[in-house]
Amino acid sequence: MIPGSPATASLRRLLTELGESARTGALHIDGHPGGVLYLVAGRIAYAETPACPGIGDRLVASGRIPAAVWRRALAEGRGAHRVGRLLLRDGLIGQHELALRLVAAIADATHELLQSAAAPVRFVPGERHWLGPVAGLEPARRLRAIGRRNACPRAWSPRPPTMTHMGCD
Repeated sequence: MIPGSPATASLRRLLTELGESARTGALHIDGHPGGVLYLVAGRIAYAETPACPGIGDRLVASGRIPAAVWRRALAEGRGAHRVGRLLLRDGLIGQHELALRLVAAIADATHELLQSAAAPVRFVPGERHWLGPVAGLEPARRLRAIGRRNACPRAWSPRPPTMTHMGCD
C-alpha cells in the first residue's frame, strides 16, 4: 500500500479496480490541482493536470517539434483522437521516443493527481484523449512506480545533459 490520505487511497483503489476490469474512459479528478486520467482497456493512456506540462508542451519546449507544426497536428488530429498517429505518420518523432516522452508526462501528471486529498472523482465511460492510442501503462504498475518515486524522489530527478550522454538516459 502506498502511503496517503484515505481519499488518495480510495483514488488508487478506484484506479486499480478500473484497470483490473479493463475499463475505457476518463477518470476526472476535481479539486487542486485537478486533472484527468484516461484509460484504454484498463491501461493509463494519458494523464493531464494543470500542475504539469502535457506532451505538446514538452515536445515544443524541448525543441523537438516546432510550435507551428504541433498546432497543425493538434488541429488536424484532435477531433479524431489521432494526434499521436499524425506525429508518427509525418516522421516528426519516432514511436519509441514518443512512447518514452508520453510515459514521462503520464508519470508526472499521475504523481500530482494521486496527491489530491479528498478530491471528488467521476468516471466517464468511453471518453478518450485527443492524442489517441500510442502507449499505455497498467495502473497497478504505474502506482508501483509512483510509490518508488515518492520513496526516492532523487532517483527520478533528471540529470543535466553532458557531452557524454546528451540527456538520453
